[in-house]
Amino acid sequence: PVMTEDAKGEGNKAAERTFTYANEVEKVHADLYQKALDNLDALEEKDYYVCSVCGYTCENEPPDKCPVCGAKSSAFFKVE
Repeated sequence: PVMTEDAKGEGNKAAERTFTYANEVEKVHADLYQKALDNLDALEEKDYYVCSVCGYTCENEPPDKCPVCGAKSSAFFKVE
């Protein structure tokens, strides 16, 4: 994405990291939305967990390590 490349070109590591995380996380969100849309007639109740560092979202239980930012499972919170 352009914003990530701009941040990289400016040497702004924090912005580059933030844009990279956001881009990767939005891909996951799109997959979760599509899964829900594909199963509207048979939706199951699931627990969702969100990484407090980057926003990565997963079903059922958090991973040992966030696949986007590398945060430990303790960085995840359950969506209530």
